Amino acid sequence: MQRVLHITDCHLVEPGQTLLGVDTQASLEAVLAQAKAQHACDVVVASGDLVHEGSAAIYQRFLSTVRRFFDVPLLCLPGNHDVLANMHQAKLPMQALTLGSWLIAPLDSHVDNEPSAYITPDDLLDLTQAMAASDAQHLLLATHHPLVVIGAPWLDKDRILRAEELMTAIVASPGAKLRGTIFGHAHQEIEVTSEQGPLLGSPSTCFQFAPMSAKFTLDDKPPGYRWLTLAADGCITTKLERLTTHSFKPTMN
Repeated sequence: MQRVLHITDCHLVEPGQTLLGVDTQASLEAVLAQAKAQHACDVVVASGDLVHEGSAAIYQRFLSTVRRFFDVPLLCLPGNHDVLANMHQAKLPMQALTLGSWLIAPLDSHVDNEPSAYITPDDLLDLTQAMAASDAQHLLLATHHPLVVIGAPWLDKDRILRAEELMTAIVASPGAKLRGTIFGHAHQEIEVTSEQGPLLGSPSTCFQFAPMSAKFTLDDKPPGYRWLTLAADGCITTKLERLTTHSFKPTMN
């Protein structure tokens, strides 16, 4: 059994700054502190938008912040606010991880400075090569953008398109069998059942978007994160958590 902590959309900014009225560094630290008090974990997955506008120094701060709370394998994905070159410069870990019978693998859906998802043939090749190289039986896929319509048009336009074809290609590839997918970008809780296992979106560690909103709309729900338990037989159980120790209320000002 492997326990995974999923965090996403941290949107770290320069020291002393806030974003939509939220101290995103403080909210990330509060999330990690609460999670650490709940469980030990085997791996942390951070699925993109780790910073809002990112120099390598802010990525290094993200990495050191996570390491202060969890000294376990970490998988980082780029989101639409991330700059891939700066993530590499900061030496963020972005390679697939094999843990017991499970492969936890990223699929890069980002383009620097573009909100929409875009998966290149090379992105898919990186995933299928990781699947072929691992002796794991089960695959937990991690993306930044959602693979499903979530009912918010301003977010849905930037989702991963032709998701069924993509899933078919992944399922047909040699190696670990796809059991579920985690993602971010939507800044809200999403749980959808599919033939390829659960599709699970997690809240942001800072501010949230209102579900089913037609345009950019903030929600007043607190920061959140997700626990996943990966069983040796390929089953996934999950629990979503919200921050209870602090209040981080965003504002349009």
